[in-house]
Parts: sequence; C-alpha cells; structure tokens
Amino acid sequence: MGTAEVRPIEWTEDLKIGIPIIDADHKVLVSLLNQVFETVGDREEKATLGSVLNSLVDYTEYHFAREERLQEVAGYGGLAGHKALHRDLTAQVVAIRTRFEQDPESVHGEEVLNFLRSWLVDHINGHDMAYRGACVGNEVAIKAATGVAFDHAEGDDYEDDGAPLVDWARVKVLVVEDNRNFQIIIQTILKSLGVRDITMAGNGEEGLAALAAAVPDLVLCDWRMEAMDGIEFVSQARAGGSQAKIIMMSGYSDDDVRDRAVAAGVDDFLEKPITARGFLDAATSALSR
Repeated sequence: MGTAEVRPIEWTEDLKIGIPIIDADHKVLVSLLNQVFETVGDREEKATLGSVLNSLVDYTEYHFAREERLQEVAGYGGLAGHKALHRDLTAQVVAIRTRFEQDPESVHGEEVLNFLRSWLVDHINGHDMAYRGACVGNEVAIKAATGVAFDHAEGDDYEDDGAPLVDWARVKVLVVEDNRNFQIIIQTILKSLGVRDITMAGNGEEGLAALAAAVPDLVLCDWRMEAMDGIEFVSQARAGGSQAKIIMMSGYSDDDVRDRAVAAGVDDFLEKPITARGFLDAATSALSR
C-alpha cells in the first residue's frame, strides 16, 4: 500500500488539453500511474506491479503514436521535437520496467510515482499544451489519430487496414479476480480499449452468480483464488452452459496448469505479469473464433 508522504495523482481541469481522445489517454495514464503506487506492498506485488509497468509501457507507446499522428496531420511545426521527447520518455519508462524485472526489490513506489508524476504532469503542461492551438477542433487530424491501432509499432502505417476485429464498445466482460489492485488494472485496460460493460466478481462464487444474472461475451478469471480456484470456476461455468470466451490469468506458467485450464474449458491463457498488448492479442483471438 502507499504511504502518507506520497499521494495519488488527481485528474484536474488544468490537465485537460481540450482534445477528447488525448484527454482520455491522459486519464488512462493517470490511472496506471496511481496503480504503481497502490500495488507496492500488495500480496501479489510482483504480478500486479509488473502488470502495471507493462501496461504503462504499452499504453505510453500507443498514446505517443496517437499524439504524433494528430500533430502530423494537423501540420504542427514542433512534431520533430515532440517525437524526440517521446522517445526519451519511453526509454525512461522502459528502463523502470526493466529494472523491476531484473530486481523487483530495487523499485520503490515513492520513487517511481514521483518520477512518473513529474513526467506526466510536466509533459502535459509543458509540451502538450504547445500543440493545442494547432490541433483543437481539427476533426481531420483527430479522426486520423483515432484510427491509430493499439498494437501500432514504430515504422508501421499509423492507421488500421480495415474495420477492427472486435467492436469493444459492444463487448460484455466479466472479471473474476480476488485481488482488488489487479481488478483495477484489468478495468483500466478494458476501459482504454473502449469496453463499457464490465462486471467485477471478487471470487469464483460471485463469478458464477454473475454468469447466472447476465451473459458476458468474455470472462477473465484468475487461477489462484480462495475457496474456489479458477479451474473449478471454469468447470462449473461450462457445466452450467456458459458459452462465453474464457481467458485464465496466472502467475504460474507450468504446462500442467495450462493443460488443466484448457481441459476445464479455458479458451486462452495469460501469464502474470500481463501486458496490455498480450491481453489484446489473446482477447481478440478468442472473440474472433
């Protein structure tokens, strides 16, 4: 948990650029930054903090690609300098994640949050406000930025080749996870993709009750949960007739767990710490089958 000396970042009006998709991205980044703070000391700290840092890297790259496309189409004169700044900031965030992967004990919540707080707030107030005048109200540029795919990679064409495989705004998702911090991480990722219908269940029994009350398209469940583990939950869900696509998440990667999960009726498997892109790939694949 966090300490009294360091507070979460509060989203305020002065952080708004006035471009809806960019402001939405910044809100996601603020949520992820706050999760860095909250997950330190968590009982599944390595999985939760690792997942936050992975998602932070993924979403930072995605957000920067959208900003750059916006500026390019709008004809913003400071694009080259903004790109250079993006590369530097991305490298710093990646370095934090790498350090955590190599030595989790070396990463402390206060240090990381203070750095990221300065990075995000300074970037918004000191750099993003500079392109505001060239881009606010430019619907052509905003549409182009909206078309940037989440899995965009540097050097790729910015826009999707066609319609997305999954219309996330129409997907109903049930999350069965007993770790509150991990619930928030998953919820942040889902909302960033545009998912509007999200149901949270804190254990397997709550998950089964949620399945009885509504029919989700996608279920995300943890493997290790108290009372009823994920495999038992999936077995009972399938026995009850659920046809939802199910992705199981676990901090354990041995083949026995994977085989048991598949035998129970799991459609795909994600190893913790998860990445936003890894989740997107697994969910898109499952929902498209």
